[in-house]
Amino acid sequence: MKNPLISIITPAYKAENTIKRAVSSVIHQDFLDWEMIIISDDYQNYSQILKEDHIVDERLQFISTNKFGSGPSHARNKGLEVARGKYMATLDADDEFKPQKLSKMIPLVERYGAAISDIEIRDNDSNLLLEKFNKLPNYEFLSPQDLPWVSLHTYSIYLYDATKIPNLYYDTDFPSIEDLVFVMSFFNDIECIGFEHEPLHIYYKRKGSACNSADTHETFHKSKNKLLEKINNGQISIQNNLAKAECIKITNLSLETDNIYDLEILKNPQTDWLEILKTKIQDRDFLGYVNFLRNEV
Repeated sequence: MKNPLISIITPAYKAENTIKRAVSSVIHQDFLDWEMIIISDDYQNYSQILKEDHIVDERLQFISTNKFGSGPSHARNKGLEVARGKYMATLDADDEFKPQKLSKMIPLVERYGAAISDIEIRDNDSNLLLEKFNKLPNYEFLSPQDLPWVSLHTYSIYLYDATKIPNLYYDTDFPSIEDLVFVMSFFNDIECIGFEHEPLHIYYKRKGSACNSADTHETFHKSKNKLLEKINNGQISIQNNLAKAECIKITNLSLETDNIYDLEILKNPQTDWLEILKTKIQDRDFLGYVNFLRNEV
């Protein structure tokens, strides 16, 4: 059987209510040469769940981690192990692609080896929250210095050429920010990442999802410290020195904002956090980071 050009990796954990939307968005792509690998991380039979909604397609594959809640990194790695495509993409089970996502990203991947796109943000009732996330200059590509100022949500919205960036897997030590480490590792093999300014991915800001749960702040804080520890000990997959330096810089700055948040905002929730940050942090890139935070919060 001929291998598809693109493999789309989708971990599924408690995704019974959203998987139909995600899969339908892939089936309705105007580019047809793909496979979608759905990895059950909760023992659910997602093939049967989709069949009940009359969604059947021979390009869909179903595998399992044989665990409950092993985490997106472990599940994605399982998908990467069986993926047959030249190009790799991910789609979370509660998000969706716009119809031209793949066809518009392919030329950038051919040119640069990897690409990401801007995103549109909606709530779980599909109400538009933000039509376009990133306020970057009209660059067609991003260097390691540019990437940290792109939305954290954008890091998982990649398409990359696995023949140019081979044998790359997620670091399962990180309960969050695993996408930052994964995408920064692209720079081990390529010089820059293509960037499509059109929002081709819909990110759903869903209450109770991994990115919006009550303990997200603490989880991110631990992951940031773990990232610095692994970089200092030479235990990280990021080998490009510039990418590594940018990771250290943005992580330290982010940890500093976490500390200010803990000291100032938890005491007085009415405080303007971003105004406090301006007075507390002296950094030449801080205005850029404030703009970044305005979108993240």
